[in-house]
Amino acid sequence: MSVNGKTGPDHARKPAELKIMDADIPSHSLSQKTVKTGPGHRLYLAVPKGEPPAAGWPVLYMLDGNAAFDFLTEDHLALVPGLMLVGVGYDTDRQFSRERRTLDFTAPDGPGDGIRPDHVHEGRMAGGAAQFLDRLTGDLRLAAEDGLPVDPARRSLWGHSFGGLFTLYAALTRPSAFARYAAISPSIWWDEDLIRRVAAGAAKLDTPPALMMALGDKEKRSGASGPPPDGPAPATMDFVNGLAEHPGFAPEIHVLPDHAHIQTIAGSLPLALPFALG
Repeated sequence: MSVNGKTGPDHARKPAELKIMDADIPSHSLSQKTVKTGPGHRLYLAVPKGEPPAAGWPVLYMLDGNAAFDFLTEDHLALVPGLMLVGVGYDTDRQFSRERRTLDFTAPDGPGDGIRPDHVHEGRMAGGAAQFLDRLTGDLRLAAEDGLPVDPARRSLWGHSFGGLFTLYAALTRPSAFARYAAISPSIWWDEDLIRRVAAGAAKLDTPPALMMALGDKEKRSGASGPPPDGPAPATMDFVNGLAEHPGFAPEIHVLPDHAHIQTIAGSLPLALPFALG
């Protein structure tokens, strides 16, 4: 990746094969639908085949749904036969929509709606997280759960990279939107000062939602020179640990050995899926 936005990591342009959608999964029924709200989204659903609990299924919403379901396997689903999964993707055949996720997953700043040019990637816009959170908990949630027995008290959110940054933003600004949050390799680096200001402005939580974080010990920014680091990103660890003091989270932190950035998607799933069950 270059800061002018003209190049990017190979995975940013990789097609989503989504082989899981055509597989015969014993534990879940899989389907997808397109929702025209906002820029256009694809929702990928994995609904348990068993009898739902009286209160309905617990459900895990997964950002970058095209990529999340591309890494999802039958073995992952077998870990959580009673968990419904919703991949919230974009209406594209790629794993990632770089421009859209940059806008949707980064915090607003400044006057008005807080949307502004991305200071890292030339040609992209940033700051639409509040608007996307409205969409996620509004039209997208309604479309995903339509006709399905879902327990509204057991909704969780998972996000990786910029999606992990958004997951932290959502937990800090609207902690009641989900019962549990899983922030995977969150992109604290993108504007560390801004996310720290968001945390500083968050209300003190007496009963915070559950927060899980996972990151690799070999992560570095795409295009960065030099060998991979030997350990998790210090700024990310410092930030997430600091959330215990304010606003009061008790973060569950996992360091994934020998995991580079893109590898933490798959590496987090055996941890995050059971976490969503509570």
